[in-house]
Amino acid sequence: MINKSRFTKVLIAILLIFVTKQQIYAQSSKNKFPEFASYKTWGLTFNPVLNRAPNYTRTLGNIDIKGNSIPGVNFGFNKVIQPERELSFRYGVHLNLLPIESSQFRLPDGNIPGFTNFEFNERTLGQLIISVPLEMELKKQMGSRIYFSARIGVNLTLLREGSVEGTVSAFVEDLNERREIFGIRGQTRKFPIYPNLKISPGFYYITKPILYQVSIIYQKAIPNYFTGEYLFDNLDISERIEGTYTLSGDQLGIGITLFLRKSKKKLKKLEEKAVKNVYIN
Repeated sequence: MINKSRFTKVLIAILLIFVTKQQIYAQSSKNKFPEFASYKTWGLTFNPVLNRAPNYTRTLGNIDIKGNSIPGVNFGFNKVIQPERELSFRYGVHLNLLPIESSQFRLPDGNIPGFTNFEFNERTLGQLIISVPLEMELKKQMGSRIYFSARIGVNLTLLREGSVEGTVSAFVEDLNERREIFGIRGQTRKFPIYPNLKISPGFYYITKPILYQVSIIYQKAIPNYFTGEYLFDNLDISERIEGTYTLSGDQLGIGITLFLRKSKKKLKKLEEKAVKNVYIN
């Protein structure tokens, strides 16, 4: 079910970001960091992340299951508007490996004929999905080449309505049969846009050919990506086990973004523009 009130608040917050950006730009025309204008405003980003472990809640039976963090990655392009300003705005298009589920459990001996210490531990990633980050960024110079940056904003993930399913089976030789002992099913919501709050502190490092940015990425999903249920069945000793399953979409990772230096032709035009502005003033 969609939390319409919460989603409306997020959309209002996004609009406020845009409005505030325009007001700030209108109030201040000073370029505090002109050295940033020497680099392209489009940057290539690569972000290894850890997705928060799924949550399992047992509602019936006596066998517990737990989830582990799921390694993932997202990559794409970022566009910075007026990077030479102390406070700037950026947006982008990223591709993300969709986390689906992580399951770990151990069955008591005697539940499957011919098996002892039966253990299962698996993480699953799905297809690539698109997200659009919208962020405000504040910069402070820390040294001749180093700048602190702090970004905050919203990451809009596009995830179409659908479901995922998984099963675990064991082949019982004495009975010459394959027995399905575990099943899990997760479902996305109907509305395909998932807003996520995003906070990213980090640093810029300037070199002549490339402007590097390294950040810590924290993403807090507002609606869960998946909700569903799981069950154990066809066991000789333990009775049927049931429970619920959620995967939030929360992430913690490292962001690496590279901005290439502009061509000599564009840098020359930039210098001519700066000289012209000085002459006019």
